[in-house]
Amino acid sequence: MLKLGGGMPGQLLAADPGHRGPRVPCGQGHEAEFVACRDKIIDTVLGPVTLTRAWYHCAACGHGLAPRDAELGVAGTSMSPGLTAMNDRAAAAGPFAKAAGLLEDLAGVRLTAKRVERAAEASGAAQAAAVRGRAALITSRKVVLLPPSPLPDKLYGIIDGTGVPMTAKETAGRDGKGEDGRARTREVKLAVFFTQDKLDDDGYPVRDRDSSSYIATFEPAGVFAGLVKAEGIRRGADHVRQMTITGDGAAWICYPDVGIADLIPVPRLSRGA
Repeated sequence: MLKLGGGMPGQLLAADPGHRGPRVPCGQGHEAEFVACRDKIIDTVLGPVTLTRAWYHCAACGHGLAPRDAELGVAGTSMSPGLTAMNDRAAAAGPFAKAAGLLEDLAGVRLTAKRVERAAEASGAAQAAAVRGRAALITSRKVVLLPPSPLPDKLYGIIDGTGVPMTAKETAGRDGKGEDGRARTREVKLAVFFTQDKLDDDGYPVRDRDSSSYIATFEPAGVFAGLVKAEGIRRGADHVRQMTITGDGAAWICYPDVGIADLIPVPRLSRGA
């Protein structure tokens, strides 16, 4: 069934080889000229598919491109968007070798562990760039978000950092706290925003169900600060009656360093410790 299904996308895609005339914009202000139709094999959830598409070359840039690749979401990759999404979910669940085995057992798709790793890392980098871009638009007020509905009375944010064990390659050149001065971890910066409006039987606040949103990144404090500020705005920091930020007093959390706790744009900000 997979083999039969895998032949159908190839036939459908062959109907449009992506020829867009003798010249197309190269994306860098030049024009690329049509060279020929070239084949590219892409892996899909139904198996490998041969894609024949028009290939253009830009003499000024020295690079080639296929408009059809971009239209299908396979530019710079040999995996279909559907398989990429499956790969990302499997890779997030455990080691890459295990993810490769999971894809083969459940979907009949054979990928090497290294390919699973590279595809997952590329997806992560693209997602991180998209998040940073959106955060920049929010913090600069170029994107104005509507307040959440219903609007909570109070909003809480907790900020912290912790060390994550890494391979030697990932910590090369970084100072560590051990006797040999080598780093064996990298700091991941974390934040969570949530609401809590009720008390339990003992009088302790209870976090509202499904109210938590999280940020986790290896980015430096300056970048993390923008992500935190954007998430605070998205969660309604401009509109709630009380906003509370809790941190441990580290220099990168409180002023006079990066001052993340002071970036949430709420005049009623109260700082906990």
